[in-house]
Amino acid sequence: MLTKPTTTDWTREGATPEEAGQDLEACHHAAQKRVDIDLQADQDMGVDTTTQGSLASNLSAYQSEKRINTLTHDCMIALGYGPAGKSTP
Repeated sequence: MLTKPTTTDWTREGATPEEAGQDLEACHHAAQKRVDIDLQADQDMGVDTTTQGSLASNLSAYQSEKRINTLTHDCMIALGYGPAGKSTP
């Protein structure tokens, strides 16, 4: 299962751990909101994600979590952070 990124996963010159934590939380919140909106749009279009069985439900949850992590990553990059210990492309 995917995990939520932590402050120690990100670094930006001059950023304090508190700033990084606040930025990460803001990015994660924005990503969660975006995925929630997308899921609501699917439901409004008649896509039934609740009665397709546990495998489909688990896959949907995994895809949502993966999407949240991707959006959070992109947000942090846009704010000038880089993955700790890695160079950004």
